[in-house]
Amino acid sequence: MTQRRRTEILKLAAVALLVGGSAWAQRATTSVGTVPSGYVFNIVEWDGGQLPPLYERSQQLPMSLDDIIELTEAGFADSMVAKMVQERQCACDASVSSLVVLKDAGVPQQVLQAISLHALPPNRHVNLHIQFDFEGLGGQQQISTQARQGYLYLILPDGDRDRVFFGNLRSLLGGRWARDTMTDNTDLLLPKKVRRLSFAARVPLKTHGPKRAMVFTSTRPDIYTISDIPQADRQGAMEFVFDYPASSLRQDCFLQVLHRQDAMLADKWHLERSHFECEWD
Repeated sequence: MTQRRRTEILKLAAVALLVGGSAWAQRATTSVGTVPSGYVFNIVEWDGGQLPPLYERSQQLPMSLDDIIELTEAGFADSMVAKMVQERQCACDASVSSLVVLKDAGVPQQVLQAISLHALPPNRHVNLHIQFDFEGLGGQQQISTQARQGYLYLILPDGDRDRVFFGNLRSLLGGRWARDTMTDNTDLLLPKKVRRLSFAARVPLKTHGPKRAMVFTSTRPDIYTISDIPQADRQGAMEFVFDYPASSLRQDCFLQVLHRQDAMLADKWHLERSHFECEWD
């Protein structure tokens, strides 16, 4: 085969490939400029009116339902109150039952629609931070890494169920953890070392309203509800009352627990005190 003949064949093959590829592209491309897989888009054909609306947000704290009712009763125009809700959002309960209550209170429907659209997401969880402090006897004695059979419990009621969190003291003291530090509580008379363990997790909590958290220690590993707590353990339980809002900027709860080593038995620990609090804004 001559060089000229070979060149002509290559040209014909290239033309056939180009024509075939063009026809395939025409068949594979849809009317909106996307291939069937949906991964390739022709942005020239986008309609800007289909993009989500942008809102100018205020740097002020979100409004509450009481704020909205107060503005309505003060005679502010419906459109102005709705605009304020749009700009500042609302840390409030935007459920259907709550909107019905607001309507009965005289809040205009335009404002109710703004609340429904711009309210913060409902709280469905809390970020729980737990800090364990184990205080030794002081002096030259080391903090024991042993513990008798014992469990620390935190119980949070959540509607018809109880959220139960527990820690095995033996496992806590015997392990090494990501946030495991030694602090110095030295005073003028007796130096003391405190081992501090910190844990954090996002935990479900779905029912809003007043709540009563309970902290206690027990030798039983099988406590699943408040009704399972033995009477002997209830006597030393510590209770903390807090209000769980329907929505909020933050959902952070903190539990601090101090255990003190027994003066006679190195592997025995006493729950001295605990503190529980939450931050919502």
